Amino acid sequence: MDLHTRHAIEHECARLSITYAHAVDFGRYDEFAGLFTEDGVLITTTRTEGRERIRRRMDARDPLLRSRHVLTNILVDVIDEATARGATYLTLYRHVGPRTEQPEPIEADALAAVGHYADEFTRVGDRWYFASRELEFAFLSPDAFPELRSR
Repeated sequence: MDLHTRHAIEHECARLSITYAHAVDFGRYDEFAGLFTEDGVLITTTRTEGRERIRRRMDARDPLLRSRHVLTNILVDVIDEATARGATYLTLYRHVGPRTEQPEPIEADALAAVGHYADEFTRVGDRWYFASRELEFAFLSPDAFPELRSR
């Protein structure tokens, strides 16, 4: 594989990570789910398999939750012209409270989590998708994810 092709694949996979953050943070859940293959897997606080189930999971998100996924250190390892692996660092900020469409900032809660996504990418036709995306926490605020306290 030539260098141009490798760089193009790296760019498309990195763009998936960035689009993921924008789509989840701004409630564009159809777009979010469309980043995964039909049988794609998303593992964050729970495991969800399949694009349609991922979509339904996002619909169930608390409407009072506001988040910002800050992504850095995006690394993509190209395996071949249809497969790649990657890692993306995440710093996550979350606030649960009255949602406003006003342009002013809302009061921020503390940092929610720091970790990284372990990604498997695949090309279907001329598009790249997540085959799987798994979040691994390195640091976690106990108040940010109460569902994880009992684990």
